[in-house]
Amino acid sequence: MPYADIASLYADLSLRDRLYARVRYAAAPLEKVAALVPQDVASVVELGCSAGVFANVLKARRPELDVVGVDADDNKITAALKTVRGRAGIIFVLDDAQAYAENRGPFDAVAVVDMLYLLPASRQDELIRLAASRLRPGGCLIIKEMTDRPVWKRRWCYLQEWLAVRVFGLTKGAGIFLRSGGDYRVAMEGAGLAVETFDLTRGYPHPHFALRGRKATYG
Repeated sequence: MPYADIASLYADLSLRDRLYARVRYAAAPLEKVAALVPQDVASVVELGCSAGVFANVLKARRPELDVVGVDADDNKITAALKTVRGRAGIIFVLDDAQAYAENRGPFDAVAVVDMLYLLPASRQDELIRLAASRLRPGGCLIIKEMTDRPVWKRRWCYLQEWLAVRVFGLTKGAGIFLRSGGDYRVAMEGAGLAVETFDLTRGYPHPHFALRGRKATYG
């Protein structure tokens, strides 16, 4: 699915928001991440959805899904809301990711796409545990992050994210906290999930990595 398939959703937004959406799509393997959502899932909550690019890619790929995007940045949610354009089955909510997860659920699936790296490691693990605890039996947690390997991609990632967070203010966060894919796997398994990993870095200057964790089905 090319970017053109969601470009019209951002057509009337500001130049800044249009550029953000295009760069976001080009810089990350969002199609591959969307493909990790299991076919038996009926709804997905994305925590830290920003301006809704991944949520819109997922909805375009899987129109039957109910998609909820959650973000604490009112400017990003304002932009995301403008992309709904009367479509059913996709909404965006202004809320803190942790607060939303604590007060909602159980969820069929939760996606966290390029958001955890903006939190210190302890808070990353806390959100992973919380998201896993709010899954229904058999539910799925999908995490896509940029990792700390290979070194040259890590350095490029730090430079770009430093510009985005500190210089241009495009992304809000406490800093940049890249970790290894193994760290995320340990956190997810510690939260009781059976985990698969996916190296998505090939073809990108960023160290992309994804994990899919399933909660056990009981009874």
